[in-house]
Amino acid sequence: MRARRGGGPVDLDGDQVIALVLRLSGPAILGISAHALQMLVNAWFVADLGAAAIATIAIAYPVTLLVAALGYGAGIAAASQVARALGAGDRDRADEAASLGFWLCLPAGGAVTAAILADTPAWLGLLGADAPLATAATPYTALATIGTALMLVMIVGGFVVRAQGHARLSGAIMIGSFGLNILLDWVLIRLCGLGTVGAGWAAIGAQAAGAAAYGLHFVRARGPDRIRFRRPGGGRIRPGLLPEALRLAVPATGSSLLAAFAMALFVEAAAPYGDAAVAAQGLALRLVLVAALPLLGMMAGAQAVLGHAGGAGRLDRLHRALGFVTAASLIYGLVVGGLMVALAQPLTALFAQDAETAREGARATAAFAVAFAPVGLQLTAATLFQAIGAPRRAAAVSLAAQGLALIPPLLILPRLFGYDGVLASRIAAELFADGLGLALMLAWLSGAGTRRAGGTAPVEGSEAVEMPPTHEAAHQSA
Repeated sequence: MRARRGGGPVDLDGDQVIALVLRLSGPAILGISAHALQMLVNAWFVADLGAAAIATIAIAYPVTLLVAALGYGAGIAAASQVARALGAGDRDRADEAASLGFWLCLPAGGAVTAAILADTPAWLGLLGADAPLATAATPYTALATIGTALMLVMIVGGFVVRAQGHARLSGAIMIGSFGLNILLDWVLIRLCGLGTVGAGWAAIGAQAAGAAAYGLHFVRARGPDRIRFRRPGGGRIRPGLLPEALRLAVPATGSSLLAAFAMALFVEAAAPYGDAAVAAQGLALRLVLVAALPLLGMMAGAQAVLGHAGGAGRLDRLHRALGFVTAASLIYGLVVGGLMVALAQPLTALFAQDAETAREGARATAAFAVAFAPVGLQLTAATLFQAIGAPRRAAAVSLAAQGLALIPPLLILPRLFGYDGVLASRIAAELFADGLGLALMLAWLSGAGTRRAGGTAPVEGSEAVEMPPTHEAAHQSA
């Protein structure tokens, strides 16, 4: 896929690997950084409303994550399949995989959204909110859930166009959407005085605009950039593609759902220590998520490179990309994590008006920043295994990072050490997930990952996803 004048797709076959990762990651990082800025501005606006409003945003997040999880799973599967299909020269398969990504998430996302809207307080209670907090958080949660359903189009659309090499398009839509969200936050929260309800309507407006932008792109695209969308059934999407997509999507979706459950446990564990503790954890988690967003942008760009190289049988390019991404993510995590520990108090003071929330938020931020420092290991491992179609290994890392490693310490440590045990649980869970990711990557590199490119299977062993024969001669001459 050759770059064209005017900002067309990059050459995933021939461009120098590190430059390619940077070119694909750059727009994604800018777009996701716009999301980071939007989250910080939103937190700043909400901070003026007090600890109860901050707690409302925090408790709503696990509910909206139930919907977003469907998009992340389907998008990761579509990106892996599309990139590997393009690497193998099978454009029909790429069209089918992109279509399947939307079919997997949109009907299910609509159903989950309807279920949440039918009884939002019950969902909030299920995820750990007491009755007063559930009542207060219901209006915002319902609106944010609708916004997240609209965001499914953005999530899957972004994965698909990045797999095609259109990183600039994805970045531009994200920047536009989250920039609009900031503007609407200011108008609806500050000027109109709608509080957290205004934040919910702002999310709906911004996500609707982003979804419309992707819809316009897919309708207007022509030539090799066009996705010919297929409907399931009637031979329009080959039967073997759905099981493969599910093997990739289900672990990613499951890890996000598990993250929602883990978040609920966090809220429940912090609730005995008051609204300030719940709000503090919400602030700390948002700050850490903002810090992680540039890393997620780099992983989004790297996934296209890793998947395309895997589909083409070019393990030499795959290894170079993997080494660069691992080193860059670790350096970033160590630097940013250290800065967050050093600046925890002034950071939380920006978003907390009362002294108790600011104090507890600084403690939580410092603890979560320690856990954040080596996070690049788990992110790189999950991205690698998702890109090459190794769903069991991807699931092991993702599920550990998003909850399985968190639940045991969260059930044990708070009983022994109180609120300090709540904070220590996250550190223990993240470090375990990082170690697991490193171990699985080293095992892969010492086994199938050390074989030279060639043949028809781009990944290892019985976990390999079957691909059409690669155009090895053409790739080697690129």
